[in-house]
Amino acid sequence: MAGRTTRDMVDRVVVITGASRGIGALLAESFSVAGASVGLLARDEAAIKDLAGRLTRPAIPVACDVADEDSVTEAFTQLADRFGRIDSVVANAGIAPGSGRAHTLDAGTWRSIVDVNLTGTFLTAQAAYPHLAVSGQGRLVLTSSVMAALPRRGIAAYAASKAGIEGLARALAADWAIDGITVNAVAPGFFDVGMGHVFHESERLSKQVSSRTPVGRFGSADELAGVVRFLAGEPSSYVTGQVLAVDGGYGLG
Repeated sequence: MAGRTTRDMVDRVVVITGASRGIGALLAESFSVAGASVGLLARDEAAIKDLAGRLTRPAIPVACDVADEDSVTEAFTQLADRFGRIDSVVANAGIAPGSGRAHTLDAGTWRSIVDVNLTGTFLTAQAAYPHLAVSGQGRLVLTSSVMAALPRRGIAAYAASKAGIEGLARALAADWAIDGITVNAVAPGFFDVGMGHVFHESERLSKQVSSRTPVGRFGSADELAGVVRFLAGEPSSYVTGQVLAVDGGYGLG
């Protein structure tokens, strides 16, 4: 991934939630190689401390549960105090536990998924707002999914939470444009890391995805990272309220 990364984030301070593993950790690596100082938020403190030690630019790990308002607010306060400012935030934290078909989905599982994926994203945005508003170049990027529009069987709570994130991105963009903050979402398709790893490792599911995707393959982490960096950086200053599918054409049907 580093070989395709340019120094397009020099002097920016970027905060990434869900940074302990998968796509979150790979995004942190990409931003660091591109010159950013990085705040790493996740519940797994040991994992983000290990990641921070491997990055090439200053990185600060802070244990944080995005579904807990006080935890998120305190984490952003710590990072702003340490870095002096926050320019970009990538709200990437999310879960996708097996939940079964909708008529068997219990309310507790529904709440846990929505609490982390949708409410956690909202709380992250709220905690980020005062810091992004004084940045003068505030960027907020939310992580949706191709499943928001094209769900598979058995993921009602996950699909609903991601569809909510897309609505939230548009609403925040309208609310915060006056404050110089752009808000956009990415809707990843299937990648060979993170939640897509299960599909990638299954021959049957991998064939299903590849045959359904016009480019005929899974995406790689650097392909997603480049799009996120664009939305989190200065070149996207006139882009807001958009949901950008990064799916190899999967959403074309």
